[in-house]
Amino acid sequence: MDFKGQKLSETVCVWIITVAAVLAFLYGYVKQDFQAMMVLFGGGCTLAFVATVPDWPVYNKDPVTWLPPKEDAARRGGNGSGGRGAGGKGGSKKKGSSSWASLFGF
Repeated sequence: MDFKGQKLSETVCVWIITVAAVLAFLYGYVKQDFQAMMVLFGGGCTLAFVATVPDWPVYNKDPVTWLPPKEDAARRGGNGSGGRGAGGKGGSKKKGSSSWASLFGF
């Protein structure tokens, strides 16, 4: 499901559930039947589920074109040091950069 399909799916789901809720409430109010109201609302939720959760073709009309993956150093025959240089310890940390540990005081 592409991004536009996700938005369409959400919009359809919200509309189906809203219409089902209003119709179920009105029917239950007129008939004074709470169980019938809940059954109608449950049917609307089931309809919304069937209409929006499966990856229907209507939700795949605008596919995203991704960039090709980059090759990593191991596949290209690199030295396997992960770009750290000959020492293997890595470069000095940039001033002002933060990691999750420093954010929480570790």
